Amino acid sequence: MEFAFKIYEPKKRTRVKQLEPVIRVKTNGRIVFNKLATELLNKANYCLLASDSSNKAVGILPIAEKRENSFPIRYTGKGSYIPAKKFFKETGLLPGADVIQTPINAGEYVAVRL
Repeated sequence: MEFAFKIYEPKKRTRVKQLEPVIRVKTNGRIVFNKLATELLNKANYCLLASDSSNKAVGILPIAEKRENSFPIRYTGKGSYIPAKKFFKETGLLPGADVIQTPINAGEYVAVRL
């Protein structure tokens, strides 16, 4: 019996260091910020979300204190995220595929187009 063995070599990670802020709006309703985009949140623990359906955009307004209509901002080692599925379902803006965009500074808001 002959064997055709091939030596295992682990795949090398080719992680590219991100040089600009990026926001990803996922199909599960999460708004995910990379480390650079997280800085735009000014270390706030909560945010208010606003929609512009004519421009298909979401505005994120960081706030310090919890309000009835606020969403929590969760910080991780790689950035942060906002669990906002309810917002996207009620506004009808939940994307069919993940959207990756550079955030736009819109006054007090951090905006992202969908």
